[in-house]
Amino acid sequence: MELDHGFLIVQDEATARAMMRAAGLRVNYGRAHPGQGTRNICACLDDMFFELLWADGTDASEETGRIGLTARCGGAGSRIGLSWREETDQPCDAYAAPFLPEGLSIPVAQMSRSLAAPFVFQTPGGTPPIDRTDGLTGTRQSPDIATLGALEIAVPALEAVAPLIGAFDRVSFVAGPPQITATLLAPNGTRAAEFTWIS
Repeated sequence: MELDHGFLIVQDEATARAMMRAAGLRVNYGRAHPGQGTRNICACLDDMFFELLWADGTDASEETGRIGLTARCGGAGSRIGLSWREETDQPCDAYAAPFLPEGLSIPVAQMSRSLAAPFVFQTPGGTPPIDRTDGLTGTRQSPDIATLGALEIAVPALEAVAPLIGAFDRVSFVAGPPQITATLLAPNGTRAAEFTWIS
């Protein structure tokens, strides 16, 4: 599966912005998710982006609770997530996200029913940041950082992510305390930066 973005649920906006700064990433945009009870900030590379997400104190819909996001934002289970682009044969449940237009839904991998697993879903209409035309991505992380080299996700039990092992390009899973480690590449393909976010 082609990686669209990786995300981590954090405590609040101040924490999110501090984590972006510590990672050496420039925030390109943020938005609210009405009815989901969350907000985010995002840092875009050319080929994917990183999202930090937090509960903003507004009401979350029953549908958001059903899909497990309310529990994850409340501190239960894995607070790490991944999203892919384009359709795959991954078994999914439909999430009628309340912030989407009526009739649209987000395919959420059925493995996400287990709170021990990361929250994994397909981004509707996912487009690499460099190709987006909405103006939100700006200059991304250029000129110093261009693309993702590798994303390593540590999970307490590898069996929780068995359906994902080998499924994503440039994403690997290891056993350990929950965290995300990213290696970022410069435009010439050399290593530009690395950061770790602890869940």
